[in-house]
Amino acid sequence: MENFKVPYGLDSSGILISASNAEKHKAYTCPCCNSQLVHRSGEVRVKHFAHPTSLNCSQESILHITAKKLIEAVMLSNSSSQTKINLSSHCHQCGVKFNAVLPYKTFTSARQEVPVSEYVCDVVGYRNNEIALGVEILNTHEVDSKKASNLPIHWLELKAEDVIATPNQWNPTQSKLKSSFCKSCKEHIKHVQSIADKWNIERNLYSPIKNPKLSVYVADTETCFNCKEEIPVFWWRGVPFCEQEPPEPKPKTIKFRNSKQYGGKYWANTCASCNMTQGDNYLYIFESSPFKNMPLTGKAANQKAGITRVISGKSAAPEFMKVINRNF
Repeated sequence: MENFKVPYGLDSSGILISASNAEKHKAYTCPCCNSQLVHRSGEVRVKHFAHPTSLNCSQESILHITAKKLIEAVMLSNSSSQTKINLSSHCHQCGVKFNAVLPYKTFTSARQEVPVSEYVCDVVGYRNNEIALGVEILNTHEVDSKKASNLPIHWLELKAEDVIATPNQWNPTQSKLKSSFCKSCKEHIKHVQSIADKWNIERNLYSPIKNPKLSVYVADTETCFNCKEEIPVFWWRGVPFCEQEPPEPKPKTIKFRNSKQYGGKYWANTCASCNMTQGDNYLYIFESSPFKNMPLTGKAANQKAGITRVISGKSAAPEFMKVINRNF
């Protein structure tokens, strides 16, 4: 077995030191087996530690243990207001990728190899003695589907080589975290709530997040075509042209209205200011509609208790006519 390269070594105090920061004439040992390492710092090759031939240690095990120690160290550094952590995330509203910053003191302590339910997490970060986050290190085996589903905490998985390259930049390969939102969507969510508050729509009646699983009613805003006021509007399962009464309690601006274009009555959004009906086509179907990506139920599909998603663009209206079998 040949010597292999090691990116980090332990100094005499047990602290991980990268090969690029190692000092001459100081001793460093393997994080895995405690063997003496040889510091290579030539001008041609990248600085590294050389590990002697060993039957009890491998580069894979060294990388895994080193990554765990680095994550623990980053969490502890964060707890003492020395390091902020960058977390690659995606917005649960619009899907855009963005970089979230975990501020100082996100964690108050950290430990390796922590039992959590029937599993053991590589590293756990605590906040006030409660588990805030579990981190799994991917080296040769990823977190399997059973563990991913059953871990009763927020967790994420990081590649060992990514951690070693940049310990405070976290790019999860898989995770179970709280919903996160980009700056733009955070501002829009607050704006939707403020408009609903203005017109005395109780917050417990809706969700400003476009996820049908969170609430019966999903809210957004629209400018009334009649009075030009910005008003709250709502999506629920059954739109557009919903003929069955929506579930109670419902926002007070959802009312049963007659429409000549539709050829009958249906439950519609109305203006909180002038009481004018707001057209379902403009709220749910057209390209610029606030709920264009939400699931829609047509009359024919409703009879079969099925859900139909209408495509957007120039063919949106004709396609929807096939579903509801009516003329505008």
